[in-house]
Amino acid sequence: MNQYREDEIRAIVNECAERRTYVAAHCHPASAIRRCVEFGVRSIEHGTLIDDDTAWFVAERGACIVPTMVVIFVLVEMGKEIGFPAVSQEKAEYEYKQALSGMDKMRAAGVKVGFGTDLLGSTYVQECREFTIRSEVFTPLEILRQATSINAEMMMQQGKPGCIAPDAHADVLLVDGDPLQDMSLLAANGKNLRMIVTGGDVVKDEPR
Repeated sequence: MNQYREDEIRAIVNECAERRTYVAAHCHPASAIRRCVEFGVRSIEHGTLIDDDTAWFVAERGACIVPTMVVIFVLVEMGKEIGFPAVSQEKAEYEYKQALSGMDKMRAAGVKVGFGTDLLGSTYVQECREFTIRSEVFTPLEILRQATSINAEMMMQQGKPGCIAPDAHADVLLVDGDPLQDMSLLAANGKNLRMIVTGGDVVKDEPR
């Protein structure tokens, strides 16, 4: 169900704009996604139960959606084992059935799709599965853009993270292989990353 009134959402959006930042909203149903974007929310987290009309509406407004796929898959697989409440497990299983079709709708409408996982605790080690799950719908190039330049745009950080350019953050990955041909290279928990540079500092450097 919807949990905030229109005036509350607009007040939050306006306050964030005054502070030169933006609002992200946790939404699964299409109705919640649409009203949040209509009232000025910039980023929708999850968006799992989106429909075609809402996807086109989000695209027209230039908002972003971060469809956190891996957390849904993990909760369906491991929810009972990690003590997930039964009612929440039921919700996760319902979302799971529509997760990939939701991403299909976003892609068809041209929604700006960001990259995130929503994992925490013991499930955090499965973060890289997000790459392979998304490859069921998106091309490798689309996924790489989601994890780099689109995320940077969403966070109002264009030209800093997510690119290689003068005055950017100098974050670079050297991959042993071509992720444009094989996205699973990025889903191996860093095993195929020969070099990692973050903020200009080399934090990993393995000889080939």
